[in-house]
Amino acid sequence: MTRPWRSLRVRLATLGFLASYLPALLLFGVISATDTEVTSTAQDGRPVVTGSTVDLAGWPLGTLLALAPVAAALAWWWAGRAVRPLHRVRAVAEEIEATDLSRRIALDKGPTEVTALAAGFDGMLDRLEAAAATQRRLIEETSHELRLPLAVLMTNAEVLLAHPAPTLETYRQGLERSRAAAGRLQRTIEELLVDARGRARTIDRRPTDLMAVVRELVADAGVLAAPRRVTVTVSGPPAVVCRVDEPTVRRAVSNLLDNAVRHAPDGTAVGVRLDQSPSTVAVTVTDHGPGIPPDQQDRIFERFWRGGTGSGPGSGLGLPIAGQIAQAHGGGVTVTSPGPDGDGAVFRLTLRP
Repeated sequence: MTRPWRSLRVRLATLGFLASYLPALLLFGVISATDTEVTSTAQDGRPVVTGSTVDLAGWPLGTLLALAPVAAALAWWWAGRAVRPLHRVRAVAEEIEATDLSRRIALDKGPTEVTALAAGFDGMLDRLEAAAATQRRLIEETSHELRLPLAVLMTNAEVLLAHPAPTLETYRQGLERSRAAAGRLQRTIEELLVDARGRARTIDRRPTDLMAVVRELVADAGVLAAPRRVTVTVSGPPAVVCRVDEPTVRRAVSNLLDNAVRHAPDGTAVGVRLDQSPSTVAVTVTDHGPGIPPDQQDRIFERFWRGGTGSGPGSGLGLPIAGQIAQAHGGGVTVTSPGPDGDGAVFRLTLRP
């Protein structure tokens, strides 16, 4: 049970009542102390009273008693106005939910200390909202990146189990693909832990054979495409060595491949080509899917955008993530639809090593 004396309003009201009513009590006490009669004897022997007297039981006492409730009411009203900004701070704090940190107190009137408290509270909410947005974005991207290697692991296991006459070499190839997918899972989880500790993402450029990376990704994509008889091919120089951040570039190319395989009709092909010039490296992914309407090509790199209906396959994160990674390497991602064969789409990822 809350004690009334612990209320700030009760304390302020008590102090206000005493500050306004105590002078009246003191005045009444002074009058009571100085209420005297002076008696003297006249020449004829009769007593004569000189001085002054005050009837304390009359109007002074009545006035004093009438002032008590007035002073109490004024003190309670004054205390309520003093703590009103604090009630506003509490009301906003109670309305704020973990999923909506957009509310602000925005207190611009009131005592200086209280407005400073509200401003500090709003600043704290700004930091919490930014931290929540960063955490939500990290979880979204991580869940998207975990989806593909998990799908490779499950599909690879299903292919091996459904094989009519598996050999030792068949199992070896399947285990190698599973090990590569598990390695991707491990790297993604490590990146999640690094970001969760508050470290900034940086581009760590190191000499990398990008052609070898693309071949590994094509092999993984081929496992997912095989049940729908979609073939994934790769072409380009035997080796393309350049200074890039291998984990993030692997993620970008993987997202483009995943997007192409998901939209490729059954029995069609997805082509990947790697080109290198003195200043840039380009990875081109071509599919024969439904393509992208011209009025939607500028929006496909927006987060969570999945076409006009918003119900297409995927999470709407793969292409935006690929675009961010390309920009971090000084390049970008472009799309051409329809492709050179009059259908599908061509995505071109460029990097500046």
